[in-house]
Amino acid sequence: MSWNNVSSELYRLDSNTLRENAGHTRLSTHLLLSPDGSRNLLANSTDNGFSADGIFNRLPRPRNSFFTSMLGLGCCFSCQRSVCVPIKEYLARKKIERGLRLYEKHHPTAAVKTWQSALQSCSKREDRFVLLSYLYQAHMDFGKFRDALDYGHHQLGISEELDNPQMRSEAYLNLARAHEKLGCLERSLMYARHSLYNECEAQSRNIGLTHLTVASVYLELGGFRRCLEGLQGAHKIAMNIGDTTLELQVYVLLSELFHRLCDFEKSARYASKAYDLSRSLQLGDLNSRHHRAALLRMASALRKQGELGDARDYVEEATRLALISGDQASYTRSIRIMGDIYRKKLDIDRAFRQYEQAMGAAANMADRMSQMEAMDGAAQCLEALRLSNKICSCRPLEFNTRLLEVCNSIGSKMLVRKVRLRLAQIYRSLGDEENYQNHIKLATQIEHSLGLNCCLCGETYGLENDSLEALPCAHILHHRCAQEILRNRDKNNPRQCPACNHLFNSNLHLCAKLPDNDEILNDSLLLHANSIRPAPAYRRSNLSLASLNLRASSLTINSDCNVTSSV
Repeated sequence: MSWNNVSSELYRLDSNTLRENAGHTRLSTHLLLSPDGSRNLLANSTDNGFSADGIFNRLPRPRNSFFTSMLGLGCCFSCQRSVCVPIKEYLARKKIERGLRLYEKHHPTAAVKTWQSALQSCSKREDRFVLLSYLYQAHMDFGKFRDALDYGHHQLGISEELDNPQMRSEAYLNLARAHEKLGCLERSLMYARHSLYNECEAQSRNIGLTHLTVASVYLELGGFRRCLEGLQGAHKIAMNIGDTTLELQVYVLLSELFHRLCDFEKSARYASKAYDLSRSLQLGDLNSRHHRAALLRMASALRKQGELGDARDYVEEATRLALISGDQASYTRSIRIMGDIYRKKLDIDRAFRQYEQAMGAAANMADRMSQMEAMDGAAQCLEALRLSNKICSCRPLEFNTRLLEVCNSIGSKMLVRKVRLRLAQIYRSLGDEENYQNHIKLATQIEHSLGLNCCLCGETYGLENDSLEALPCAHILHHRCAQEILRNRDKNNPRQCPACNHLFNSNLHLCAKLPDNDEILNDSLLLHANSIRPAPAYRRSNLSLASLNLRASSLTINSDCNVTSSV
C-alpha cells in the first residue's frame, strides 16, 4: 500500500465527526508547523477555517522535520564549542597555577601530574608551550633527562607550527641542556648554535643560558679558553639585565673551571660568591636548584682546602634540600661528593659505598656525566687499595679500562689523561712495559692538545696546585706572570696579553673583581656559631636558612637508601 492510499484511508472522515471534534482539532492544529514556518491558520479553510484537506496540509512532513531537527542540533553543537573551549582554556590555566603552587610547597610529583592533566585539556599552542617548559624543568630537576628531552622536542614542534623564532630558540636551548646531561656534547653544541641563531633579542636570558651551556660543554671537552669566553658573555648579559640567577650559575661554573685547573683558592672564592647570591633565592622557587648547586660547589672547594667538617655540612644540607625537592640529580652529586670526603679521610670502604650508590642513581637517570665522575671516584678508591696491597691489580685494571671507554665516548680529555696515567702505573706494576709506554705517550699527547701552557713563560699549568689568572681576552697565565705584566708601566710598552696583544687594565678577573677577604669577613657570618676553630674568611657564610630553622650538623646520609622519583 502506497503512502497516498494510507493518507486517503486515514483522512477519509465524515463531516459530522469533524464538527463534533472541532474544538479539539482547533487546539491541536493551531500549534502545528506549516511548510513556511508560519503559525497562522490556513487561508483555504472551510467551516470556521477547518477541513479535512486543511488538517492534512497542516501535518508536519517527515523530511522537513528531519532538516529542522538537524538545524537545531547544529546550533546546539556550535554553541557548545563557543562556550566550552574558553571554559577548557580557563580550567587549564587554573591547573597550571595550581601546579606552580604545589611545586612551591614541595609537592613536585603532584605538580607534575597536575601539569600533565592540564596539557591534555590545553588547546592553545602558546599556553601548551609554556606548560611544556614547566614540565621540562621539573623533569630536569628530577633527573629524568630523557623525558625532559621529549618535552623539548614537543616545544620545538609547536615553535615550528607557530613559526616563532623566540620559541624556537628556547626549544633548542632546552634540547642543548638535556643533551649535555646525557653526555652528548657535540649534539649539545649543535643545538646551542641553533638557539643563538634563532634568538631575536641581543640581551636576553636565553642568550645568557646558551652561552653558559656552551661554556659547560667546552669545560668537559677541555677547551678552557672557549669556556671562559662563554662565561664572559653570560656574565655580561646577567649584569645588563640584572639576573641574579644567571650570575650565580656563572660563578658556580667559574669555580668548577678553576677547580679543574688546580687553583683551589680561586675556586673557593668563586664558590663563596655563588653561595652568597644563592641565599636570596627562595627554597620553593623553581630556581632553588641553583642554591643546591652552590652548596655542592662550596663543599667541593672546602674539601680541596682540607676543611672536611665544613664540607660535610654543606653536602648534608644540599642532600636534605634535594630530598625535599625531589632533585635526583643534585642528590646523586651530593652522595658522590660525600664519597670524596670519605676518601680524603682515608675511609675507603664508606667512600666506595657512596660511589656505588651514586653510580646506580646516575645509571637510572641516564646521567652519563655524573656516572663518569662517580666511576672516577671509585677507581681512585681501588687504586688506593691496590697501593696498600689490599687487593691485586686485576680489579683496578678492569675498572679503569671501563672508565676509559666511558670518558672517550663523552670526550672528557682531562679525565682521559688522568685515567691513562693511572692505567700506566697499573701496567708498570704488572711488568707490562709496552702498555705502560703506550698510555704515557697517549697521556702526553692529550696534555699537549689541551694547550695548558702559560702565554708568558710557556710553562705548564693546571696539572698541580698553583695560582692562576684569567685575562679579559680569556687567556690564562700564572699569577706571578700576570703580576709581572701589571708592573710594566712603560707608555711605549702598554699592558697587553702576550698571546693576542689585547690591552687590559689592572682588573685581571674575567667577570668581576672578587671581594677581598676582609670584605667577605665583614659581610658574612660564621659557618658555625659554636665552632672553636675559625674558618677562613671566604668560607664564612650563614649556612642555616633562618626561615626553616635548618641545622646542617644534625643531618646524616644513609648510604643504604635509594631515592627514586615517581614521575
